[in-house]
Amino acid sequence: MFIKLQYKTFTMKQFETIGYFLEYVIDTKLIGTKRIDKPDRDEVGYYSRINATATEDIILDNGKKIKSGQDYYTRIYPLNGRRSK
Repeated sequence: MFIKLQYKTFTMKQFETIGYFLEYVIDTKLIGTKRIDKPDRDEVGYYSRINATATEDIILDNGKKIKSGQDYYTRIYPLNGRRSK
């Protein structure tokens, strides 16, 4: 728990956050990402993993598609911009 809080504190103070992105993974293979403005969960990073099954087709930023009925999981990470002063 301490390491996660230290990581969050470090990224929030050292760099400005310009957004977030969701990683979509199927069977340990990264399929693609989708950029979002605000996080959809409290945890950020490796521990933000959520397992899900696609109820409809999901089209990612790179053009790849996750078909409905397929199992996948997502993690959310911050997009950092310039270093804060």
